[in-house]
Amino acid sequence: MKKILLIGLLLIGQVCFGQTKDLIKVPGTKCSLIPPDGFVIASNFSGFQNNETGTSIMITEIPAPYQSIIDGFTADALKMKGMTLIKKQTIDFKNSKATFFNVTQSANETNYFKQILVFGDAQQTILVSGIYPEVSKSIEPIIKEALLSTVYDQSQNESPLDAAIFTVDTSNTDFKLIKYMSGSLLYSTDGKIPTEKPILIVGNSIGKVPTQNRKKYAEERLKKLPNGNQSIIKQINEITIDNLNGYEIIANGKTKNNIPELIYQAMLFNDKGDYYMIVGQTKENFEKYLETFKKITKTFKRK
Repeated sequence: MKKILLIGLLLIGQVCFGQTKDLIKVPGTKCSLIPPDGFVIASNFSGFQNNETGTSIMITEIPAPYQSIIDGFTADALKMKGMTLIKKQTIDFKNSKATFFNVTQSANETNYFKQILVFGDAQQTILVSGIYPEVSKSIEPIIKEALLSTVYDQSQNESPLDAAIFTVDTSNTDFKLIKYMSGSLLYSTDGKIPTEKPILIVGNSIGKVPTQNRKKYAEERLKKLPNGNQSIIKQINEITIDNLNGYEIIANGKTKNNIPELIYQAMLFNDKGDYYMIVGQTKENFEKYLETFKKITKTFKRK
């Protein structure tokens, strides 16, 4: 999806790499890997986590060509996302080539290291990211070993609805489920990603967020959407869904090609610093799709 941010060797020559007894399937993906000791399947993203060390391994499958993703991973592009490129190298991976990145990033006054394995083909790219705080830097070789154990299996059932920790009802609407990615369910009206048709993204936060001023946070989050800095907020309404309080924002925005679009964003917060987010965007039939976005949002439920 042109609006999906960031965010294999998949079937080069129609070769499919099978699983071994040591590999563990990653819910919501076609990938498996061997996680380090102490890691468990993550509850709010596709991957594994170790809560004691604050370390995680996250898998993101992007429906975009491998080379275009690699070309976008420049030092300047990473810097704009708050990351510093330390090293970039091409490596041999599963009888083909992949790219391995080492970067650093600060968040919540903590410095994190990231190792990112990127592989793919002309249709899809897989990012396998190992993230750990600087104080746990000694785990670096163990994380790298886990990343390099990744296997992509085209026949593996992604089970996107099982991977998500929430549900929404899109029946009797135009929206079709595409996939689960980075804690989010992706929908579009034509069943394609990328697409120029209306889209819907329903997801959960991966990290904790400030809860002092939720309304302000929701407004700031809207501005972080692609081209969100051009969005003009028309309405902000308080909402309560599934016993969660939050804010519904209706805004007029523009695409990168300067085409007007309607943006609908709903954010629901719990008392633990987590949030859930529903984003709908359309360049057509604003009134119809605004009603649809609201209808689907009201069906949101946590599992």
